[in-house]
Amino acid sequence: MEIIELDIWSKFGCFTKPFSNSGGMLTYFIPPKTSIIGMIGAILGYKFDDYITNNEGINTYCIEKLNDIKVSIQPLFPLKTKRVTFNQVSNNGISNIRQDVLINPYYKLFIVFPNSLESEKNIFLERIKSQQSVFNLYMGKNEFMLNYKFINVFKYETFKLDNSNKNDFFSSGNGIYGSLNRRDIKNAVLKSKKINKKKVLFSGGNSKKLESFYEYFIHDYPIKRENFVEFEFSPISFYSINKNEECYFSDIELKDNCFLELYNIGDKKWISLI
Repeated sequence: MEIIELDIWSKFGCFTKPFSNSGGMLTYFIPPKTSIIGMIGAILGYKFDDYITNNEGINTYCIEKLNDIKVSIQPLFPLKTKRVTFNQVSNNGISNIRQDVLINPYYKLFIVFPNSLESEKNIFLERIKSQQSVFNLYMGKNEFMLNYKFINVFKYETFKLDNSNKNDFFSSGNGIYGSLNRRDIKNAVLKSKKINKKKVLFSGGNSKKLESFYEYFIHDYPIKRENFVEFEFSPISFYSINKNEECYFSDIELKDNCFLELYNIGDKKWISLI
């Protein structure tokens, strides 16, 4: 199998958290995996309401066949949001919706299609290489057009990390880059050459900023969506860096009898896919 590497960016973006409301719509700082699956589906030409019916008469939305795709996400911009007000028109009139919006979001994605989606992978590759998409792409909201650039596609090796081999793995100079599925992890150590004294959320007026080069945790990160309203969540962590800067997880403690499957993306560089 192959790893597909591409960058996505926009002037603005938002990925609304499900528990927020019109009094203050909060955003994830990284796109949920469900949003990335939607982006892939848009490039492939999947309509959101297309479905197939099996022999028992049960309908399944076509885009759900993409749920087994795995991804890794690396923010490459200062994590900053600004609260703005949108006018929402409905049968009850016009209401004001306050929404946190990402400023200049930029992400590096690594995407792996399962063997069962080989034909879909080939179509996806052909289209992103030629900057084609069946439907428009958005950074979480229709107002925020998404740009993307194909970077690379390459074969990969895998490594099963556990508590018995992790010391040898990390002492050899290996590092884990990008987002990290924290379901089976107790602790993780983030390493960078950058010295940053601020470790907390900075807030000023309607703007908020998370400092780069620090690990941030999402307890309920959406990784799968079925029947439109049924979500599966997983805890993950992530960090942001500026382009061409180095930051990675240099040590990990796993829960008992657990392991972490890693994928090689370069010399001593590994990712954990979600």
